Amino acid sequence: MKDQDHWKAAAKFSDLDPQYPTRATVDGVELAICLLDGEVHALSNICSHAFAFLSDGYIEGREIFCPLHDGSFDIRTGEAKAPPCIENIAVFDVRRDGDDILVRIP
Repeated sequence: MKDQDHWKAAAKFSDLDPQYPTRATVDGVELAICLLDGEVHALSNICSHAFAFLSDGYIEGREIFCPLHDGSFDIRTGEAKAPPCIENIAVFDVRRDGDDILVRIP
């Protein structure tokens, strides 16, 4: 299978807001798509502390904050940064093709 066959459309670059993540579902995987310093990042949309959609939270600095208990994760690495979040979340490869944001789901 070609490398390009693994990439799936997840969002439009023009729809992204640097203050708020965008919710997307690709191949059944819930994603939070974030715009950080002009670069797009894709993370698991499910908080590792308690079930909440990170896409309902907000972005501040380089972190995405959970709407439930205000824990946070590094947008670039998925590393848990603030309690009560202590377990990291998955990050996914992203690339831009014009206005399309493509994500590779393993």
